Amino acid sequence: MVFRMRDEHFGVPIDQVQSIEKVTSFTKVPQAPDYVKGIVELRGEVTTVVDLRHLLEIGETEDSSETRILIVQVEGLKMGLLVDEAKEVIDVNDDSVEDPPQMVGGVEKEYIMGVSKQDDRLLILVHLHKVLDVEQIEEMKEAVQA
Repeated sequence: MVFRMRDEHFGVPIDQVQSIEKVTSFTKVPQAPDYVKGIVELRGEVTTVVDLRHLLEIGETEDSSETRILIVQVEGLKMGLLVDEAKEVIDVNDDSVEDPPQMVGGVEKEYIMGVSKQDDRLLILVHLHKVLDVEQIEEMKEAVQA
């Protein structure tokens, strides 16, 4: 699944993405970590939404008509990732994936599985399990349940 944040294109494995949703209003969660934008009700289920740009330390996602929420499953927790724009689903050949440089697109190497040249763009492959570590997932669970 390809999505955009700032001027960079990112990708996550499609098997981690359950759906792509338009942004609706969030309900703020008191005492939640800064990266938690709030909670939303989608199809009768309450989902925590986090700002992926904030987690990757590349700013804050600005709300626009293109902004989307990627509903993903990480470490058994279903959550929404706020991104600037959801682009498309593409096949990435394993042979095209290279080791990431120390930093690409302002994102630290530890959060990146690799990079892949796709047509005229560089696709940064995000490692969601590293972006949302176990401690952050526990913080989110506690904040939502409080």
